[in-house]
Amino acid sequence: MAKLNDDRLGRTLDALADNVDEVLNLIGRRVIERYGIEIGELHWDLTHVAFTGQYAEQDADHPEVKRSRTPDKKMVRQVRAGLWLTDDGAIPIRAIGFDGTAADVACVEPALVHLNAIRAQLPQHTNPLVVGDSKLMSDTNARAFIERGMRFVCPHPKDSRTKALLAQPDEATYSPLAYRPQRQKTNDSRYLSIDTTRSCKELTLRALYVLSLDDQAACRGQRAKQLKRAEIEIAKLNGGVGQHTKTRELLERKAESILTKRRVRELITLTITNEDRPQAVIECSTDAITAAERLDGRYMLVSNDHQLTPDELFAAYKRQHAIESRFSDYKGPIEVRPVFLKSNRRIATLTALTAIISLALLIYSLIERQVRHGLAALAESERHLLNQRIGRATGRKILDQLSDLTAARPRDGPPQPFKLTEPRAVQQLLLTLLM
Repeated sequence: MAKLNDDRLGRTLDALADNVDEVLNLIGRRVIERYGIEIGELHWDLTHVAFTGQYAEQDADHPEVKRSRTPDKKMVRQVRAGLWLTDDGAIPIRAIGFDGTAADVACVEPALVHLNAIRAQLPQHTNPLVVGDSKLMSDTNARAFIERGMRFVCPHPKDSRTKALLAQPDEATYSPLAYRPQRQKTNDSRYLSIDTTRSCKELTLRALYVLSLDDQAACRGQRAKQLKRAEIEIAKLNGGVGQHTKTRELLERKAESILTKRRVRELITLTITNEDRPQAVIECSTDAITAAERLDGRYMLVSNDHQLTPDELFAAYKRQHAIESRFSDYKGPIEVRPVFLKSNRRIATLTALTAIISLALLIYSLIERQVRHGLAALAESERHLLNQRIGRATGRKILDQLSDLTAARPRDGPPQPFKLTEPRAVQQLLLTLLM
């Protein structure tokens, strides 16, 4: 291991760089065939991988490290990482790297090209349903799916036209959906829908209006809380006029800042009195609050699939959380150590969930799937033992249980293969399931 330094690793990555797509496509296809993984439903999303240091000269044939904003609004040097994930076992069959400034919506069509390279080599072509977030949606991407004979479902971005459409139907016109979250204790429906269509230029897409009653209650509770906080902060601001706030203009700026910070500016009318000691007076707009409440908990799913039922389409969308879990695995249990890389050519094969690290995530996911699929064949006592030791079988818990396994071979006599030394009962069960 002492010889596995950054330079040696880097030279290995250089050798892999020119063939990385071919290697990853081959491995993805072999995994699907070997383990019988269904690809009828796939999930797509992007994350980012941050870097430090300067990359003045970069190879344009590989993802480039560029400064861009992360989801938490920080500017960092990064590359983007896209992942194709199966619904069957949440297996990452293909990872793809993009420039650090690549927009999510612009990455979809190149990702479909890589996916098609895997699908074309499979014995039976499938028409997978691709699930994504709102950044999957564009007219160009919708046409790309249709041209490739693939289906998709994703939320429509909440632009002004979409908001106007969502605000129109009365709540009574929505029909209940069968979906029930695991955390839900009651059997009543908390999701409602309206199944209709939406025109996007020359395309007619299916539109599923969704109303989440839990999200609706949360939005209204949060709005009431923010209005109350704004009222308290404005009263405190008025009390400081003359001491901390000297002019009417400064008072107005501070009041505007409070309303903007609390995200209630559009719901409130602000007036500054013209007295010797000016005061900020706020009044809630009933019409504005009513209009905001019409959108609480409402969003629109769009799809080019007209065969699935609303329940099937919505349930597929709700499984999108699995890809976020895999991103968490990549940035957590996989535990990638810091490596010094002097070119983005090497970055293309080490990070962004491509090549080596994406393969580690693939193996991690297969271990999890293999154990879960094998649980049904165990005796009740064996399942009880596993449940006591690891609970829900996740890759991290499985590997934690196996982390202290040791292997040895006798020193005397002819050479013999290594053998495991007295694995515990739970370890023996896990090894049996993984064989």
